[in-house]
Amino acid sequence: MECHAGLDVSLKQISICVVEADIKTVARGVCPADPEGVAGWFTSVHLR
Repeated sequence: MECHAGLDVSLKQISICVVEADIKTVARGVCPADPEGVAGWFTSVHLR
């Protein structure tokens, strides 16, 4: 499965949306605006 992630970055939080190649949303959410927050979000999300 080929996926792409879009990130909307601000000072306090990052909104993340993961979509498949056919533009179907796989996951979305927010995390703290730091590398550990982003890594933690992707680790906690179970992508197919």
